[in-house]
Amino acid sequence: MNITVFGASGGIGTHVVALAAQRGHQVRAVYRTAPPTPPPAAQAEVLLTPDLFAPGFAGEAIRGAGVVVTAVGPNFATRHNPRTAMTSPPDLHQRLARALISAMSDSAPPARLLTVSTASMGPADNLMGAGPRLLFRFFRTALVPNLGRVGQDLRAMEEELTASGLDWYALRPVKLTDGPLTRNVQASDRFTVKAISRADAAWHIVNLAEDPAPGQSRTPVITTGADRKPHPAKTRDRGLSTRQTSTR
Repeated sequence: MNITVFGASGGIGTHVVALAAQRGHQVRAVYRTAPPTPPPAAQAEVLLTPDLFAPGFAGEAIRGAGVVVTAVGPNFATRHNPRTAMTSPPDLHQRLARALISAMSDSAPPARLLTVSTASMGPADNLMGAGPRLLFRFFRTALVPNLGRVGQDLRAMEEELTASGLDWYALRPVKLTDGPLTRNVQASDRFTVKAISRADAAWHIVNLAEDPAPGQSRTPVITTGADRKPHPAKTRDRGLSTRQTSTR
């Protein structure tokens, strides 16, 4: 399978590139800035662009892809610190969704689009009880307004995807960590205040990419599974590095 990964240098994207390549897929990794340690040429084709929205770029990036993954995250003045000024466009996710929907609508057959959204910054508010909803709203409006802005952008992204008619999924982690790969992921329509490691989120994304008929919610909340016992590792997963970074 050919897989294009936007946000390939991020905490989730790095794992998606490594795992997909390890499983034998052809990977095209998209970077906004040159990665300090790019994947080996045998592992992935690298596309570097300072402007994801340059005319024609989205079409070039997804050419021949059966699955497109976007794990792009916002940039801030101080790296990974949402309390500092946001330096990426406030509508980053919505604009990228629009560009990809347009490009994918012209491909035959259209690729599956897998994106990373959020369960804690707005899009999943209707799944929360009153207490968690008020708590998260206070956090993202009064304490860290940039998180509220990112949440609004992700909500707009999900609306674009809903109207697209494409085969898409927007995964909603509540909290991402740099924990290890456990292969123990729960995906459901119920909100629970639990974290998931970026490595496990990437593992779930690659599984969705490979599943011919996922048959689940388009916007599942993903967390570490109820039991802490890891799922049996598939042979093709063995040896996967669990090196973590602190971005999405």
